[in-house]
Amino acid sequence: MISARQSCFFPRLLLLLLYPCFIQQAHASVDEARTSKSELLYNLALLSQTPYRPRQEIYTVCAFEEDIGHLKATSLESQKLQQSPIFLVTLKTQADVKRCNLLYIQDVVSQKPLELQQIIQKESVLTVVHQGNKFAEFGHVEISELDKRYQFMLRLGAAKQAGIVFDSRLMKLATNLIQ
Repeated sequence: MISARQSCFFPRLLLLLLYPCFIQQAHASVDEARTSKSELLYNLALLSQTPYRPRQEIYTVCAFEEDIGHLKATSLESQKLQQSPIFLVTLKTQADVKRCNLLYIQDVVSQKPLELQQIIQKESVLTVVHQGNKFAEFGHVEISELDKRYQFMLRLGAAKQAGIVFDSRLMKLATNLIQ
């Protein structure tokens, strides 16, 4: 017969044994989300063109310090775009955006959104913003997650102002096209 003290001990022991499994599953889930988001960015970049921007030897995907943890460098850097290797770069200031081909924004809130918008337009930087961020109205692509699947809408007017052209296949996959 099991005493009251022992009966409390067994559930605790079971929890201690299962705890590493829960942590591992949570970590795997976060890693999957980072991988999926990085693959989405790759595909968005692949199906977007910046014809007025000079071709560069590397394709630079950028995110501010607050957002870099949402992406997986190995997923991006194992790919190539237009025969150029991809590098994931952490930005410290808005002025650093000039060196980016693609800018990802999720949590960061721009202190000077109009200044950032001007840099993005002048440099033809494809900007992908997570839904709910205040900068979303200035971005070219707005992404959202529903049931572990990503959806996106394209802001055609903002893209045209920045000299960005979306492939027709990408436009067909978008949930919404905003002029």
